[in-house]
Amino acid sequence: MNLGRSNIKTVVVLVILFLVGILGVLGMNTVRTYMSGASAGNEPNGVVATPSSRSATISWSSDKETMGVVEYGTTPASLLLRAPETGSSTRHSVSIEPLKANVSYYFRIRIGEDVFDNNGIPWSFKTKSENEELEKTGVTLVPTSNMMMEVTPKSSPSVVNCDTNGDGMVTSVEKLKCGQTKNNCDTNGDGVVTSVEKLKCGQN
Repeated sequence: MNLGRSNIKTVVVLVILFLVGILGVLGMNTVRTYMSGASAGNEPNGVVATPSSRSATISWSSDKETMGVVEYGTTPASLLLRAPETGSSTRHSVSIEPLKANVSYYFRIRIGEDVFDNNGIPWSFKTKSENEELEKTGVTLVPTSNMMMEVTPKSSPSVVNCDTNGDGMVTSVEKLKCGQTKNNCDTNGDGVVTSVEKLKCGQN
């Protein structure tokens, strides 16, 4: 009977020691969290990414003045690049560059030892393409070809004389033909073929 009571006491003591150990670990983690400044107020709020074709600005706010680091990369598992803030603030803005155009990037924010993300997954954004940037500034891309020499407005006399297919572009072949036409039809040598000169040239 005494042996059974002794075993019960041993089990109870072991359970109590186990519970005390768990509480001790949890307590230490709480103290460590408090000492590292991970108390309420450090969390990033309203995280926004504003990308261009070659860079992005990550902005957020916090209740307390903190200094964060943006960790980023091209996959959620490889956030190896870092862009730190230069000082503590409650209004945060970090520029990351250079980036590749038209590529998806992923990022998280580290404040001290604490890492913040979008509910367990990194935030993400996609950089703009070069065409989007040019359209935004009002610049239009003109397609190029091996045969194209120049693009001339349709109101120019050279388009009327040289643009034989009427596509608004003067190719090297058309330019050669136009030069020959001007040599034959431009009788007064002023560089402009008038309707009278064209008639004469047609008669020849």
